[in-house]
Amino acid sequence: MKALPLFSLLAALTLGAAPNTGLKPIWEDNFDAKDYDLKKNWSVGGSARVVDGKLQLETTPKDKPGFWNGSSANTSRSFSHGQGYFEASIRAVQSKNRGWTIFGIRNAKMEIVPSASLSFVFTGADRIEPSLHLVEETGAQRLVPKERVIAMDGGKSYKKFLTYGLQWTATSYIWYVEGRQVHKLSRPIPKEPMYIEFYQNLPEGGLLKDFMNPKLGPEPMQIDWVKVFKIP
Repeated sequence: MKALPLFSLLAALTLGAAPNTGLKPIWEDNFDAKDYDLKKNWSVGGSARVVDGKLQLETTPKDKPGFWNGSSANTSRSFSHGQGYFEASIRAVQSKNRGWTIFGIRNAKMEIVPSASLSFVFTGADRIEPSLHLVEETGAQRLVPKERVIAMDGGKSYKKFLTYGLQWTATSYIWYVEGRQVHKLSRPIPKEPMYIEFYQNLPEGGLLKDFMNPKLGPEPMQIDWVKVFKIP
């Protein structure tokens, strides 16, 4: 699949219906309610927190320079849903060599056959990758496109919040950016519901060689809102 430059991609969106058209909204979090309590809807790890109405996945320094802790937030204890469309408004990280951040949905029990975890993987430096981790009769495998299917624009888009969508149906797994389909796979489909997850993943031990100053860590991934739609 040949990728469009992102701004050309955005201009093309008027040509087709949005992926949530005709779907029923069933869950959302805007992170901006009065006296908002993040831990009511989310299981939180590390220093994930809400700042100015946005969820931030932050890295925090360990005792030794250059070593960092990641963070995470998921709805495993509060919300999961079957086949549907899950979307989030995200300002992805742009700095490279800082590990990688994830927006994904997944089954709680990945030992069940079939089970799946589908996600966007953000690694900075204009790299965003659709990913499917699938467990089926033949074993577990991670499926990603052979070529880049999301062409960025030298970091400009990382300064903006873009809508990333994940959909699973009775036959397929589908990835969207700003309402435009960027990847699709037809593979075995789980029967169990999926929950939402965001997390910051770091190299082994948390070492980030480009961030040796504990006062100057990588910028956080930010999430403005999350919405879930049911397929009729």
